[in-house]
Amino acid sequence: MEAANGAVPEGAAERPRGPPAAPSGRKEVKVVVVGDGGCGKTSLLMVYAKGSFPEQYAPSVFEKYTTSVTVGKKEVTLNLYDTAGQEDYDRLRPLSYHSTNVVLICYDVMNPTSYDNVAAKWYPEVNHFCRGVPLVLIGCKTDLRKDKEQLRRLRAAKQEPITYNQFFTADGTLSHTTWCFPCQAQRI
Repeated sequence: MEAANGAVPEGAAERPRGPPAAPSGRKEVKVVVVGDGGCGKTSLLMVYAKGSFPEQYAPSVFEKYTTSVTVGKKEVTLNLYDTAGQEDYDRLRPLSYHSTNVVLICYDVMNPTSYDNVAAKWYPEVNHFCRGVPLVLIGCKTDLRKDKEQLRRLRAAKQEPITYNQFFTADGTLSHTTWCFPCQAQRI
């Protein structure tokens, strides 16, 4: 596992569309993670790739985390790109989308605006730059649904945490497209 900083993702200009073969014959998958600033993207990636939770919030511009997974009998290298969610980086972020295999769109379950921005900002941006690329929608900070102070803050603003049930319509069908990364990884 490694983490590297860089303004432009490593090899962004040279990679063809689709998962390239790593020098060792191992498949590589480029995963780009987007969402509002502070929604939990970096924490999600650090816990997954490094096994540690960041001690304090520090906004990311571009970070790359690399880890390996086994899918069936295949070894797959996941190159996880953490992008900046702040508006200041709206013109820079699209540089990270080149040759992306999967996009994770994250939102903060304790911030309804973050959830609303999935449809208002993140899906349109990703669909524009990564048309046809598999997407995974991830609700972050689910542990805070039980935090009394966080709940009190939301309720004072007449809001509630985003729940799983909000993905369903009255007739029980999904109101959002559902995506599953493990299912996509099996296709590699």
